[in-house]
Amino acid sequence: MIDVKPIQLSQFQEFDPNRMVAKMLHDSERCRVVLFCLEPGQEVSPHESSSEVIFYGVAGKGTVLIGETHVELEPQAFVVCPPTVPHGIKAMERTTILAVITPRPE
Repeated sequence: MIDVKPIQLSQFQEFDPNRMVAKMLHDSERCRVVLFCLEPGQEVSPHESSSEVIFYGVAGKGTVLIGETHVELEPQAFVVCPPTVPHGIKAMERTTILAVITPRPE
C-alpha cells in the first residue's frame, strides 16, 4: 500500500529579503515539484530545460517569462512552458509559485 499524505504548501513558504527561496517538495524519476517564494523584485533568471514546466500561482502576483512572452500569474491560475523554451519568474509583490517539472530533468 502506498503512503499518500497531502502536502500543505503554507508549511513550506519561506521568504528571505536577500534571495529567492526554492523548496523541493517532490523529486522522483518522472517528476519534480518545486515551491518558489519571492519577495517583490526577486526573480528566477531565464533558463531552458528539456522538460515541460507548469507554473501555478499560489499567492501574490508575479510575471512568468515563457519564451518572449511575459505572463502575469495570480493565485489559482497556471501557465505551461514547453520543453527547451526559455522561462523565468519575477515577483511583483510577495509571491509563491509552484512549479511542476516533467519529465524530471537529468
